[in-house]
Amino acid sequence: MGDAGSTWSFRGVIEGFYGPPWTWAARAAVMRFAAARGMTDYLYAPKDDPRHRDRWRELYPPAMLAGFEGLVAEGTLRVGFALSPGLSMDYDDRGDRAALAAKIDQLTGLGIGLICLAVDDIAIRPGLGEEHAALTAWLHDHLAGRADLVLVPTEYTGTTSTPYLDALAAGVPDDVPIGWTGTHVVNDIITRAEAEARAAALGGRPPFVWDNYPVNDGTMADQLFLGPLRGRDPALGLVCSGYAANPMVQATASLPALGSIAAYLDGEDPLTGWAATVDQLGVRVLAEACDGVAVHALVSAVIEADHPTPEVPVTGAIVADDGATSDQGSVWVEPVRALDTWLRAAARVDRDSLGGEVSPWVDQVRDDANLGRVAVRLLQDLRPVVQVDDQGRGVVVGPDNEGAVEQAFAAGVLWAAVRRAPFTVMGPRFAMRPVLAQWPNGQWRFRSASITEDANAIDRLLRHAFEVLDQFDNATEIRVTVDDEPVALEPLADRRWAFEARPGSVVRAAVGQATTTVTAPCDPALADRRLAGLAAP
Repeated sequence: MGDAGSTWSFRGVIEGFYGPPWTWAARAAVMRFAAARGMTDYLYAPKDDPRHRDRWRELYPPAMLAGFEGLVAEGTLRVGFALSPGLSMDYDDRGDRAALAAKIDQLTGLGIGLICLAVDDIAIRPGLGEEHAALTAWLHDHLAGRADLVLVPTEYTGTTSTPYLDALAAGVPDDVPIGWTGTHVVNDIITRAEAEARAAALGGRPPFVWDNYPVNDGTMADQLFLGPLRGRDPALGLVCSGYAANPMVQATASLPALGSIAAYLDGEDPLTGWAATVDQLGVRVLAEACDGVAVHALVSAVIEADHPTPEVPVTGAIVADDGATSDQGSVWVEPVRALDTWLRAAARVDRDSLGGEVSPWVDQVRDDANLGRVAVRLLQDLRPVVQVDDQGRGVVVGPDNEGAVEQAFAAGVLWAAVRRAPFTVMGPRFAMRPVLAQWPNGQWRFRSASITEDANAIDRLLRHAFEVLDQFDNATEIRVTVDDEPVALEPLADRRWAFEARPGSVVRAAVGQATTTVTAPCDPALADRRLAGLAAP
């Protein structure tokens, strides 16, 4: 990515979610983590702190002030404080302005160096832009350089001019950044062109990015966003005044995404920063499970092996006829083995991961992983399995109809319970995010992209397994070729057959429409009772 994103003047974390605020210890830990990765600022703005929003006029008691003092004393990041008075403030009232000044002075007196005036998530009305601009200018004068000031406006999405934004552009001091979440409240993509359009809508003022990733409040509370930052233009730092990541309600669980974001802000690959963080925390599999992208890729490889595209011929497929016999490699075995290996690891994820604050999701990961393993077992039961040792001694056995029926029933029972679970992992079964935009008059606009359904990797694997099961013909005659030449089979006990295949040769076993192609020497993707004479693990 180069250094395109390295020009950010503000790069930090804004505790700006709805839900239980973090503890002081959690804030300090996140600040240390962020500072070690080059971030510069922490901004306190939890919506459910009543003295931040609903009861904003009330001064903080000594215990809260001690908490802020402790963060300042950490000396890691600059500590900022946001106040959100828009629900009840009369912007021109002297008493309300005095209350606002007293509250701000209480915090700047502790050494807090950044103040955020947040007037987001309130009703829009004519003339509000002029009132917010005047209040911001007054607060800017009141601070008199004791702290920097940022404004989070009521219209914080979008890229086009509006009467509200025009008023801000005209009345807010030039050195006060104005917050922007992107074209929507949450965004899969934020581009440089969008940021430049937002700047133009504010008279050329570079936007201050409030990025709602990895936040999981409100309708997103069933999810943990443990994956890397994606879809952010590397050049945003060239046209924006700052970047603040809004983290999750779970502080420790926010670290993988914040590690990715820190790398992005340094102009590096976000995936690299994410990988280093999850490996340091020992939560790669859990993070992949909650993110869903990696497990979807593993499932896709298995499905592709069963349903090859014309451009990518593969082996081991359920096919309409015998097809050609010149396929190379263990194309079905290898992706199934990779998926099963990952599912085994997911089924063992430590319930104390990330300090135990995500244990319900860990339980869900385990349940989904175990269900996925049943689906993988079902897929193998529907195939002939082949084993060839280093000496070229091969054994083949046909599909296991009884085992397939057993696995299908188990899958159905487990699937019913897993689908009803309240926590989302492996991709959403049904989820809602606030992919909301604002009309030019400031009113909210709902986008259908807010809804995600049928995007769970384990559901996709189960549907595929049952599709393959429906195609199963329960044939019994086994045919084996080695390097495309038919070979004789010697009967063994338990419906097994022996054959010879030198190392490096391509072995294809076919029973009806089911085929398995491997390269000798080889073992099945999963340990199989048909070969071992033992119950499958």
